Amino acid sequence: MTRLKHIEKSYIKKILSVSFENYAVSNRTGETVTVYSEKNFDLDWGAGILDTAINNKKTMTKYDVPTMDLAEFIRASIQPLRPEKVLMKMYIEGSEFIVLPHLNENGLLCNSIVTAMAIE
Repeated sequence: MTRLKHIEKSYIKKILSVSFENYAVSNRTGETVTVYSEKNFDLDWGAGILDTAINNKKTMTKYDVPTMDLAEFIRASIQPLRPEKVLMKMYIEGSEFIVLPHLNENGLLCNSIVTAMAIE
């Protein structure tokens, strides 16, 4: 978060509206997930929540991160703006399997609110 807050301040100085939040997106708010991340943050890879997919946990740092319901966030922060188009970049390290069905069930995908999505 320290690095992200530094980036956030840089964007704000350039008069861009941005906010980085310390949450793991999910289909529920108020729970906690465990995230494993590389100790060398210069690498910027190797983080994730899928415990079984991470083989080298012993060499990684473990974080407990609060969850945020992405559907609630979209309804509260994006939908009121009534944007014509919404492009979402989703890079959420395994949570796609719970978040995407939840967004669909809440009628937020396709032409409803999120009109295009790039998923890594």
